[in-house]
Amino acid sequence: MKHGFRYEVQTISPEEVDEYNLNKIMDVTYQRILSKFTRDADMRSCRVVLDDYGVGSTLGRYLNFLRNQGAEVIVENKADERYLEVKVASLVSKRIREEIIERINENPDFQIDGLSVGSGNPNDMQTIKWLEKWYESGRDWPWFIRRSYETVRRIEGKPERSKQIPPIKEELLSEEFLEEFNKGRLSIQSLAIICPHCGSINKSVTFAIYEDDGRKISGIKCPKCKKLIENAGITLRYYCGYVVPDTNIVIRGVISKDLESSRFFEGFTIILPNVVRKEADNKKGKQELGKLAELSSIGRIGLECPGKVEGISKI
Repeated sequence: MKHGFRYEVQTISPEEVDEYNLNKIMDVTYQRILSKFTRDADMRSCRVVLDDYGVGSTLGRYLNFLRNQGAEVIVENKADERYLEVKVASLVSKRIREEIIERINENPDFQIDGLSVGSGNPNDMQTIKWLEKWYESGRDWPWFIRRSYETVRRIEGKPERSKQIPPIKEELLSEEFLEEFNKGRLSIQSLAIICPHCGSINKSVTFAIYEDDGRKISGIKCPKCKKLIENAGITLRYYCGYVVPDTNIVIRGVISKDLESSRFFEGFTIILPNVVRKEADNKKGKQELGKLAELSSIGRIGLECPGKVEGISKI
């Protein structure tokens, strides 16, 4: 680019912020972002600057790989105070957060007694009052609430949650994909899921929503042995991050229904090729596409639509 700048946004769901130690998640996420920017670049002319959150071995190996390719790599605490690229990234993320909060405030589903969420900041009295009223109503917390947030824990009268290492399982992914990933190449062609039960290598899997102790749970099953492949969702989300649904998935509303309860697709980028959009040009399909657009606007999923719908003849 001669002018301007390019940026990539990746989100980590509040639920996972609550539950897990984030270093592993951030390692994999940063590596995937960097691989997009560096795949067509001359590394000898690149500078990579990270605000050090406690970079782990996963990302550390990749940063050393970039250094060996000739890139300048800087990892420092408070990097936003010294480096323009980190300061700009901070400003972009702040603006995107503000846009999401604005849409949440505009949504009547998230208003109670005429009160909206407010800024979401811990010292905002409107936000605190909204949290208290929502809790008093007995309703489940919405998807965007961090339950480990000190104010929420105080309202609930609960101690701080202990955080665990996220169950990202590299052994579920094909060796070829991991080898390409560690070289900075996100190769969907080499991606396959290895079933830990029967050992089969699968280029496609079966998505299922089922109930466990009265709760709706979603996951993927091995097409060979039909058993649930645990932790496949979080592993795919951070190593791959993309879903390409077929027309049937769109018309059935599978993704939006999942995000109403079990949240398997939280944080994925949904790619909608023009052929899927064309085939989903009916009442149910349009409803789901509208819901996906809304979910994208509030940051729950990414949404990419390669190609153009315009000019495609009617079925």
